[in-house]
Amino acid sequence: MKKIQTVLEEVIEISRISMVLYDADGNCVASAANVDAALENSIQEFLRSDVDSQSLGTYHYFKIICSDTLSYVLLVSNYTSDSFTIGRLTVCQLKHLLESQEDSITKSGFIRNLVNGALTPSEISRQIKRLKLSPTTWAAFVVECPEGLTDSYAYHLLDHAFAGHKMDFCCELDETHLLLMKESSNIEKEYKSSTVSAKTKGSRKKKTDETLDAEQLSASLKMFAQTLVDTLRAEALMQTHVGYSTTADSFSELPRIYHEALTALKIRHTFFAERDTIAYDKLGIGRLIEELPIDLCNAFLYEIFGSHLPDDLDEEAQNTIQKFYENNLNISETARQLYLHRNTLVYRLERLEKILGLDIRKFEDAMTFKLSMMVLSHVREHT
Repeated sequence: MKKIQTVLEEVIEISRISMVLYDADGNCVASAANVDAALENSIQEFLRSDVDSQSLGTYHYFKIICSDTLSYVLLVSNYTSDSFTIGRLTVCQLKHLLESQEDSITKSGFIRNLVNGALTPSEISRQIKRLKLSPTTWAAFVVECPEGLTDSYAYHLLDHAFAGHKMDFCCELDETHLLLMKESSNIEKEYKSSTVSAKTKGSRKKKTDETLDAEQLSASLKMFAQTLVDTLRAEALMQTHVGYSTTADSFSELPRIYHEALTALKIRHTFFAERDTIAYDKLGIGRLIEELPIDLCNAFLYEIFGSHLPDDLDEEAQNTIQKFYENNLNISETARQLYLHRNTLVYRLERLEKILGLDIRKFEDAMTFKLSMMVLSHVREHT
């Protein structure tokens, strides 16, 4: 789009003739002066007409058609005798520019520009037709890599091993992130989970087919995301994490699921750093806390801990708390896994109570402390 605007500005400067460029939806995308709002109706009528050019009022109207697709409408002021000829020459120039750009279109470039909002609706339609793409149902996976390694073996491995179907897309987003748009139907076929059964014995409430399908898809996406992590770690020898989205069934929704996967990865970093993969629809309370204002979070932390925040606990204390939560506040099982005598663990928990002002052996205090640490992580991430 920038190149088209540049060419148009140069033509206007040379010819000294006023011109206005509209996209195929009738939106003004380039103009050297203020555009008269009264032109909107005439533009829409011209778009619906069968003619490629016409003169109306103070302007000549031209359609710019590329690859049999209406891409733009050019308006050229007709106050000089040669303005129609200059308009036709400008249309030819812009058409050749569009065709040269389309010759260099790739699937990876298309998906990168699409999710970043760099394409107009007419450009999206034209590039879809050029690449011979058709809508399907996708899920987005954003892969986080060590800085500077996305342009190496990791990208090629991801592209060749996991983007083999025609409607799969893979691209580099920046120095630390890769994007894979994968057909969800193929994921379900290749990573069908045996843990989700339509006939669950002992189930009190019969699940609907729709619920079972959603559970099956969720399980398959989780398995596929973990496969991405395991493959990149084994083959590319890098520590990676994956955030993934819900599904989308149109090109216009691909930016949405891309941002879902990116959001999931961001929230993983803040609240669930121990996880390899994370789903946008499984963020739980992390999604809620992420939306809280920092001032409100600071007020909450002060209410619980006063001026002494528990962010400097030693490794022993942190490991004890983590294991205690992993074992659902079960003292005996936690002591066994930490290779401690039960009384030693009780002593540690009592010492933590004095430091924190909370007895995490009690459910209410344990829940308060867990929430507080997530809120503290949110504050540290945004300050």
